[in-house]
Amino acid sequence: MEERPKSLWKWKIDGYYQMHATVSTIDSTTESENADERIVYMEDLEKRKKVYGICGECNEPGTGQNWCQPCNAKRFKDNFENWTSGNKVIDEFIQQSQLNAVYYSKCLEWIPFEKFQKVTYIAEGGFGKIYSAEMPEGIIEYWDIENQRWDRSIFDKYALKSLNNSSDICSDFLNEVIKFTLTYI
Repeated sequence: MEERPKSLWKWKIDGYYQMHATVSTIDSTTESENADERIVYMEDLEKRKKVYGICGECNEPGTGQNWCQPCNAKRFKDNFENWTSGNKVIDEFIQQSQLNAVYYSKCLEWIPFEKFQKVTYIAEGGFGKIYSAEMPEGIIEYWDIENQRWDRSIFDKYALKSLNNSSDICSDFLNEVIKFTLTYI
């Protein structure tokens, strides 16, 4: 059996190690303004193969550390009917993040409040209340192919925010969340 190539991602960007790659960030040889961003060049695939290895399910190069975007998107999509936040706009927002995630921290997940433990009030701000909590299940990190389940990372504490008037959340509000998230993740 062929050994998975070790990670070659050794340089830093903005003080953090790069966790994923896209066509535009992998030293693409095409600099044309008219280039179709959906085209993946062989050189890019080879670099992704060296950096992230090969997916054990589809045998294509990974898109992030222990992450295969096409395989995970299918897995998430197959599970869409098994959960809901109760708000169509929020559900679609989470689903789009799952379909497009090229590595784990770009993937949102709906977690029912009941899964949190030791919820402790911290403070109240302009938009709602802030709490800390524990979540024994943890957050998605990668798909464990051998055991056919999500491998999860467990942290000591999670921050929860209860938003005032959260029943009126609209796509404009979520677009602001996206802008904030892209800035800080």
